Amino acid sequence: MKLMDTGERKHFELRLRKQYGVENPFEDLVLLAAGRGRVRATTKEALEVAKKLRRVQQAGVYIAKISKEDVILSIEGSQVLNGKITKSVLDLDEESAEKWMRAEVLEVRGKYEGKYVVGKCGDLYLGSGRITRDGKLYPQVAKWRRIPVE
Repeated sequence: MKLMDTGERKHFELRLRKQYGVENPFEDLVLLAAGRGRVRATTKEALEVAKKLRRVQQAGVYIAKISKEDVILSIEGSQVLNGKITKSVLDLDEESAEKWMRAEVLEVRGKYEGKYVVGKCGDLYLGSGRITRDGKLYPQVAKWRRIPVE
């Protein structure tokens, strides 16, 4: 567990602002760099307890991955930012949201800034998906979290 220093955190928050329009993200949380570009968030109190316990390898919840100049929000990361995301949000109906959670390729119309969007069905955020130039959307849902195809 390595705390993100002030410069790393500012750079991460700047990317979030540019890509998703998020202002003041994670203001009351501590951000941890977890290796391979992953970012975890926790409270100060939980981090103090984790430091006192033996053999604790991770603390907090996985919220994002930094890939080159893009931020790929996890399902939890997008839910923590609930209501703060103002750009690159794709509103989905229930059928499309179910396809998203199966990680099926979706067709997208419209123009979006950047390569990644956040899926949203009603008030529920579903994490990030990658958009290709030809308008195909590939949801970034971990295999173990996907709804099985029947």
